[in-house]
Amino acid sequence: MGIDKQILSVIDELDELRKTRDDAWQIPRVEGELLYQFALACGAKTVVEVGTSYGFSGLFWAAALKRTGGKLHTIDISQKKYDSSQATFRRAGLGEVVVNHLGDAVEVLPTLKGPVDIAFLDGIDKKQSRRYFELIWPAVRKGGSVFTDNTQTHPEELADYVRFARSRPDAVSTEIPIGNGVEWTVKL
Repeated sequence: MGIDKQILSVIDELDELRKTRDDAWQIPRVEGELLYQFALACGAKTVVEVGTSYGFSGLFWAAALKRTGGKLHTIDISQKKYDSSQATFRRAGLGEVVVNHLGDAVEVLPTLKGPVDIAFLDGIDKKQSRRYFELIWPAVRKGGSVFTDNTQTHPEELADYVRFARSRPDAVSTEIPIGNGVEWTVKL
């Protein structure tokens, strides 16, 4: 059994809207499907997302978390996207699964309690990815993961981050060449 029809309907809607919005920086659908399955496979209970946008990737995370009994904490600095994504999650029947945070991820991340099963770093400022990582990493459980989006679409901006993630003695990290490209870092 796949994603609930009510949630799929909203995913379809946002997938169409991406064609008309000039500020809908969302992951490709195939990437969302991978993240959904990963969250299910590891039985995730807590996912933290930096960069909610209009809620497209959050719909995939929350669909999995609805099945596992977990929560998605998603952060965006834009009031417009915060308001829109809250409405999106409610329409999808995921209002009880998602906690929206409005603000700068640098300020919000330290307030979130662990253990975190998965963190998804997809903020607009890709050069902040290392800072986001360093703030959430202490809360990530052993065996937990950090996924960082856009390694193929923004390779220059993320080059230092990728080197940093792959050089850590407390992690293994590799790229998944799907969608925008995702660096997958697992805590040892």
